[in-house]
Amino acid sequence: MHKRSYLLLFVFLPFTLVADVSRFLDPISIKPVSSHQKYKISNKASALIAPQSSRQRIYSDFSRDESNSKEVFLTRELLESKLGELLGYRYQASGSVVAYVTRQWKPIRLSGNFIIKIRDCMPDNLSPSTFVRFAIWDNGANIGEFAEPIRMSHFVNCYYTKNLSSRGSKLLSQNLTERPVDVLKQYAGAVPFGSDLKGYELGVNLRENSILKWSHLTKIALVKKGEIVDVFASGNGIFISMKGMALENGVEDGVVKVRNLSSDKEFQAKVLNEKSVKVQL
Repeated sequence: MHKRSYLLLFVFLPFTLVADVSRFLDPISIKPVSSHQKYKISNKASALIAPQSSRQRIYSDFSRDESNSKEVFLTRELLESKLGELLGYRYQASGSVVAYVTRQWKPIRLSGNFIIKIRDCMPDNLSPSTFVRFAIWDNGANIGEFAEPIRMSHFVNCYYTKNLSSRGSKLLSQNLTERPVDVLKQYAGAVPFGSDLKGYELGVNLRENSILKWSHLTKIALVKKGEIVDVFASGNGIFISMKGMALENGVEDGVVKVRNLSSDKEFQAKVLNEKSVKVQL
């Protein structure tokens, strides 16, 4: 009797355990794998395999996300804008540098990450015409090397006269205004706005609304021929002051010939300011 009871217990026990554990397990659903899916190792340590679509595989071939990239066409206008900016930086030019490509340019399709590198310029200074060698890079790849003749303009705000100005007039701010001009062409030598004009006067007559050029200016004579000037002499711990007569006109920091009123000796002196000169002993 006891043996039969033990035998029945061993027969029904596995079914009881399976019934009790199965309610804690989620059902397993096995789906067929699509023939279009690829696989990659997502974790080398655990060697798990995860599905990867063909679209995801293409994106992983690049170091950036193609879905966020922006395609652009390097047109003539865009190239001129980039070259003008780079050439202005290369020459440390104030104002605005504008470049004009003189030959036909075929647009190039690039990503938004392209860059242009200036290789060389001839001549190597800011001039109306130059020959530029440059390279175009896109996502770390060299797209090509190019060489183009370029015309350039350099626009800088310069002084203009507000009214009629006569020779010998002092350059007062209320008589001047500013306008942007191309200083590489017909306005070469124009006086940039903000230049220190102290010590200068007009050497020519200028009409109203005329561009002001350095060639129009002359330095103001602080010492004039025949004037009595103060002469200061110093050196070796000695300081002397005396009176002298200027024998020629002199501008600031210029050298003039002076005659000592006491000894009638002539000597060279440096102009300090109005009616004052200095001699080094």
